[in-house]
Amino acid sequence: MSQETIVSAQEVLVQAQAARDAAQWEKAIALYQRIEQLAPESAELKHNLGLCYFGWGKPEQALHRCAHALSLKPDLWQSEILIAKSHYALGQMEAAQRTYQHALRSRDGAPQARLGLADLAMNQFGDPLGAITIVKPLLEQASFAMDAQLTTLMASLYDRDAWNKPGSTQHLSQRVKDFSAQHLRLPHVQLEPLSNHQEQYRRKDFHPRVGLISPLFCVSPVYFLTIAGWRHVAKGCDIVIFNRGHKSDWATQTFKELSSEWVNVQHLNATQLAKQIHDADLDVLYDLGGWMDAVGLQALSSKPARKMFKWVGGQSVTTGLTVFDGWIGDDAQSPIGLQGLYSEPLINIPGGYCTYTPPDYLPAPAALKSKTPCVFANPAKVSRAFLKEIKQVRGAKVFIHNQYRYPQVQERIRAVLGKDAEFVIPVSHQEALQAVNSHATMIDTFPYSSGLTAREAMAMGTKVKVLHVGELFCERHTAKLL
Repeated sequence: MSQETIVSAQEVLVQAQAARDAAQWEKAIALYQRIEQLAPESAELKHNLGLCYFGWGKPEQALHRCAHALSLKPDLWQSEILIAKSHYALGQMEAAQRTYQHALRSRDGAPQARLGLADLAMNQFGDPLGAITIVKPLLEQASFAMDAQLTTLMASLYDRDAWNKPGSTQHLSQRVKDFSAQHLRLPHVQLEPLSNHQEQYRRKDFHPRVGLISPLFCVSPVYFLTIAGWRHVAKGCDIVIFNRGHKSDWATQTFKELSSEWVNVQHLNATQLAKQIHDADLDVLYDLGGWMDAVGLQALSSKPARKMFKWVGGQSVTTGLTVFDGWIGDDAQSPIGLQGLYSEPLINIPGGYCTYTPPDYLPAPAALKSKTPCVFANPAKVSRAFLKEIKQVRGAKVFIHNQYRYPQVQERIRAVLGKDAEFVIPVSHQEALQAVNSHATMIDTFPYSSGLTAREAMAMGTKVKVLHVGELFCERHTAKLL
């Protein structure tokens, strides 16, 4: 290889790394592939290609590239972590778990592996207490303490020892506020003040620019509980959507059709995201991601839009940010007397904070329904206290959710309920609704209560039995049913 070729390759490499750091994935891939022709056995090049494919939302290609990188350099733990993330993105959760467990052997890769395993434990295998245990060693490591603290806080919403003790919710809310103050600020980001639009607002032909940001513009509560509102807003406003997720389905297409602009911002860091939103010149921004997207909250801490409101989507507990102009709730979800739990001003909507829009495939109420109660919930919501209480209810209880397919989920529940626990594992949302429709009663989980699922059950004529209502937003989804 000539000296001139080496210099040229180095220049291309610098350009590729700059494109990668700027999240310009397609450009970075093209540049790395040019260099790859000169160094076909470079594990680092293969890894960087995998990283870019993952960032571009192509986990299959990322998996292939990183597996090749790892075959060339078995101690390249970064590729092993990315392989696990790719398995996760492809829905291959048990493969992701095995890969993370293997990565624990690497001293440098172990912290990332722990975070990945904790994510799986809480969000896939329904074990929030297990997630807390997994990240505990990271709480004292400066580079990973933020992620470990966040995991611990979110897991505590699902299951905690003092869930019903006086002051428990105030204490947890304050911990969230303290975490937010410490970790969700971008003090180094100084955005130019946006111009005043008061004169434009008076023009009849003026269309305000309304931004939406979320990782769940798909078949999710964000669709079913907000789409009616956005259809109304779209009649007189330009909707700009900042997509933070990779899922794409019929609901995604509905959002795209409503939007004037659709911007994919999945792998921008907080600073890049804040600037992207600021450049969109928004009159108002609705956050529909909340605690599902901590990077998104970091970006919003700089207040990149003229007005900002928190609504459906990761709306479990206060964001702890003081930049929001309001938290959209209602008298049952967020009574004014609980304002102290929130950093955001409460804005309560008469009649309910959201509108349920059923899918076309929602079944009509079944003529005959089983008297056996069901539990239609993510297994993370099936807390120890909930299991202990429903154990007192004689007879079988049917648990309905795709995530009950994992043996460890069933084992945890059967350890308390024994043979009284039965499981239905639907393969689609439609199939899940059909399963719930066959039951006369759905038992509401606590302390984290049913949200969308309760509305779906009631729409099919299934009664929701509420055992307890707490004070946090996520503990009050069924408060009005008492």
